[in-house]
Amino acid sequence: MSAAKKTALCAMLCAVSAVLSTLESALPLPVFFVPGCRLGLSNLAVITAIPLVGAAGSLSVVAVKSLLILVTRGVTAGIMSISGGLLSLAVMLLLFRLARFGFVGVSVASAAAHNTAQLAAAGLLMGDVRVFSFWWLYLLLSIAAGALTGVAAGVIIPPLGRALGAR
Repeated sequence: MSAAKKTALCAMLCAVSAVLSTLESALPLPVFFVPGCRLGLSNLAVITAIPLVGAAGSLSVVAVKSLLILVTRGVTAGIMSISGGLLSLAVMLLLFRLARFGFVGVSVASAAAHNTAQLAAAGLLMGDVRVFSFWWLYLLLSIAAGALTGVAAGVIIPPLGRALGAR
C-alpha cells in the first residue's frame, strides 16, 4: 500500500473512531449502570488500524480519539481515554505480534487492559484506590464488550484488507 493510501486510510479510521465514540456517548446508560461503562465501539477503529496501517497509524487513531474526547468532554475524560487507549493498544500490538490470538482474544484482552488503565487513572485522579472494587465487574464486562468488538473486527478486517491491498 502506498504511503498516501496508508495516510488516507489512517485519517479515515481516525474519523470512524471519532464518530463511533461520539455516537456511543449519546447512547443511554445500560440498566445495570456501571460508572463509565461503555461498549468501546471506537476501539474497533484501533483494532482495524493495526493490520491495515501498522503501529504508528494505530497510535494516531488512539491519539486523535483521545484529543477529541479531551476537547469535547474535558480533562478528566481525556486522561481516562488516553490511559485506557495506550495500554489497550500496547496489549493489542503485543498479542498480534505473538500471532496466537484471533480478533476476539485480542479484543477481550485489550478491553480488560483498557478498563484496568482507566480504573488506575481514576484512582490517581481521585486519590482513592477503592475504585478498584469495581475491577471484577469491569473485567466481566470486558469479556462481553471485547467479544462483540472482536467478532465485528473479524468480519470487517479481512475483506477490507483484501479490498485495500493491505500488507
